[in-house]
Amino acid sequence: MVEELHYSYPDGTAALRGITLALGAGENVALVGPNGSGKSTLLLHLNGLLLPGRGRIEVGGKPLSASTLEFARRFVGLVFQNPEDQLFMPTVAEDVAFGPQNLSLKGEKLRECVRSALEQVGLEPARFLQRQSFNLSIGEKKRVALAGVLAMEPEVLVLDEPSAGLDPRSRRRLMRLLAELPQTKLVATHDLDMALETCTRTIVIDRGQVVADGPSGHILADRVLLETHGLELPLSLSR
Repeated sequence: MVEELHYSYPDGTAALRGITLALGAGENVALVGPNGSGKSTLLLHLNGLLLPGRGRIEVGGKPLSASTLEFARRFVGLVFQNPEDQLFMPTVAEDVAFGPQNLSLKGEKLRECVRSALEQVGLEPARFLQRQSFNLSIGEKKRVALAGVLAMEPEVLVLDEPSAGLDPRSRRRLMRLLAELPQTKLVATHDLDMALETCTRTIVIDRGQVVADGPSGHILADRVLLETHGLELPLSLSR
């Protein structure tokens, strides 16, 4: 739950202006808005990478604060738009193992955790465990970054522009994967067709405020609403 969240950057730029929203267990929610609307800033608050200037965030029933950061970062898994912001170890196995290893998982339990996370994202462990992360395709990197988050067994997945830079086949694979994962999901995206197909609810934000929140089929078919806030109808609805 996010309640009256305000945040300004050190230079004084107001990025969030009273954001209030809540996610229900198991929901798939799209977060859409023009560039600079505050989407990424909001996502960075949800597991404590940024702390509120004013307002309240509750994660898993606990108020977000310095004392609950460790809990929040396990409960909410954040997948960045650029996978290279998350992949920094020499091999895929080491990248995926990094989080659970820091929670003291070791030995066969750690190896099984890594294999399971790779399998969840459709990467065959035998082929990928010893691959160098920097040599992967962008689609493979995104899946390895997601596997690293899934290895932490979060209750909520927060994804920033997950389809950006993907070719059509990789995009379709991602959409199937998002549909299959059981976690509650908040997906910030400019890909409104993906939002329409994979998310039952859509939140529109602009200039740091929620301007619409409702069923995706209703929100994403409202041409006037979308164009007012710098967006366009999904291609599947504009024919």
